[in-house]
Amino acid sequence: MSARTDPAARDFHAAFAHHRAGRLDRAETLYRKVLKRAPGHPDTLNMLGLIALARGRPQRAVQLIGEAVRRNPAFADAHSNLGNALLAAGRDGEAIDSYRRAIALAPSAPAPAYNLSVALRAQGRISDAEVALRAAIALDPSALDWRCELAAALMELERYDEALGVLDELAGLRQDGGDVLVRAAALYRKADYAGAEAAYRRGGALLPDREEAWNGMGLCLRAAGRFAEAEAAFRRAAALAPDRSEARRNLGLIGKLDAVETGRLAQAAADAAASAMDRVAAGFALGKLLDEAERYDDAFEAYRAANALFLSATGRRYDRATTAAQVDRIIAEPFSPPAGPASDLAVFVVGMPRSGTSLIEQIAASHPQVHGAGELKAIGRIAESPRALKMAQEHLEHLRRIGGGAARVIDKMPDNIFLLGRIVGLYPAARVIFCRRDPRDTCLSCFFTLFASGNPFSYDLSDCAERQRQTSRLMRHWQDNLPLANLTIDYESLVRDPEGQSRRLIAFLGLDWDPACLDFHKTSRAVATASSWQVRQPLYARSVGRWRHYAKHLDALGDFG
Repeated sequence: MSARTDPAARDFHAAFAHHRAGRLDRAETLYRKVLKRAPGHPDTLNMLGLIALARGRPQRAVQLIGEAVRRNPAFADAHSNLGNALLAAGRDGEAIDSYRRAIALAPSAPAPAYNLSVALRAQGRISDAEVALRAAIALDPSALDWRCELAAALMELERYDEALGVLDELAGLRQDGGDVLVRAAALYRKADYAGAEAAYRRGGALLPDREEAWNGMGLCLRAAGRFAEAEAAFRRAAALAPDRSEARRNLGLIGKLDAVETGRLAQAAADAAASAMDRVAAGFALGKLLDEAERYDDAFEAYRAANALFLSATGRRYDRATTAAQVDRIIAEPFSPPAGPASDLAVFVVGMPRSGTSLIEQIAASHPQVHGAGELKAIGRIAESPRALKMAQEHLEHLRRIGGGAARVIDKMPDNIFLLGRIVGLYPAARVIFCRRDPRDTCLSCFFTLFASGNPFSYDLSDCAERQRQTSRLMRHWQDNLPLANLTIDYESLVRDPEGQSRRLIAFLGLDWDPACLDFHKTSRAVATASSWQVRQPLYARSVGRWRHYAKHLDALGDFG
């Protein structure tokens, strides 16, 4: 029946017009009038569900739109809308099912594919999200924001060059600055800090009110050791987004967060209306302030709550059994036969995160013949490739280029400790430095650090302890058996005798001593890890035995004796 003669159809069209104009109260009244005339009308139930969703009532939206698809299982738009409601209600898995039904019913509609990618990212299924995003973009090439999101997903997969390629294609199509900020983030993650700083400055010029532009710029400046400029950038970011805490956490990491912020951060960490990750950032910043104020019990509680919230929000879990089995397998494996280039350029600094790897690199890189390359991720990819030997040679050429004539280039990726059996074959003349620290201090420091990525064990103290035990077991195996030149440096010995241990380090590298190594905190180079500020301070002893302040909270660590 046509709208001219059917009152229900007439009311529906009128309601829809009000709905499109944003007059939700009037639209809802008319939709309910339709339901009185035509109970169970799927289109009306769907639209009432959308109004409930717009009003922040996702569970009610699920009920209404769910009834619409029950009455009309072939209603593709309603399946997609149901997915949106389920996603808003925190029911990611069910949302994914709804989006897949919508796609099956309307394969040419781009929105369900895009929405599917959002739900998959919410579950941490980034590779699957990439596939869905590419499908959505193929259906609607004009959706430029989706290309930015594809670049962001590729960054999460550590495919930075591909992300930059997507942004290159986008550069000529948009000028709003959003893509510039994504580019800046990709360059930063790729360790091109100068390029990232330039991109953040462009983004800040285009979008001066965007907090992430100034926070990102601050990160680049912090990595470069330009702490006064970094402080100004972080403070501008904090002023632009006073309800967010990431910039304040970054101020704390460079020692520029005032104790007067304690109350604000405590409030932000407890704010149930704030995003989970902003509450996490506030909790870590609060913990640092309380630790510096020697309020150790309060500090531990702030860190504990922040870590627990991080795990709940991200769904990340550390697989202890897999790591233990991996270490068993590595210990049982024979070493790869030496077949790679006979170059002594590469130096690998390995151990647990927060065990002194950044400090060792900074001391060595203060020598004029040593280049510190930071945490490179290439070795993991090389070791797993059927082209490993060729890639190893290419990587060696890369090290020569970035080293600029240095005699030694340091890769301080801690997790390379799991790959030393392969490194024997790829770089048979390489040197290895094992970093060792009191495991209680190491685990506590990991637990107190919000890492940019990786290290899923760090958010649970018992997981920290298990990762420490497996790393120590593997380190003892390498120390006893590794057919590569290797040296072990204890953090505590380095703090107690900086010159003696530094001379020992430089001698191990086969170089003449240079007194600049004792002034490592004055060395100008990019350091983007959580230790970027500490390694530019004179060596201090307050981190040795820090665990004693928290002894009563550390039962989860067990016995490291």
